[in-house]
Amino acid sequence: MPSLREILFWSSAICCAFAQILIVRSVLAVRPLPEPRADVPRSRGGVELFWALLPAVALGVLFIFTWRAIEERASIERLPAAATMMEAAR
Repeated sequence: MPSLREILFWSSAICCAFAQILIVRSVLAVRPLPEPRADVPRSRGGVELFWALLPAVALGVLFIFTWRAIEERASIERLPAAATMMEAAR
């Protein structure tokens, strides 16, 4: 059975992934471009995509380190229980 911290981690990971998908989708969506004029700069799709993907990559790295910390803590918490069971078996 998953612990509360694992449930919170995976629910936040799913929410962030969904939000990032919607952000990238909005950047890549086809939209009508206005008539080019000197006072209105043109849209730069590549730059917009970069600034949409940069937070996604940062969140991915953060989630990896968070998951490793959760697993490390869980293994430390399981260790005393296993040691106690070994002593009881003697």
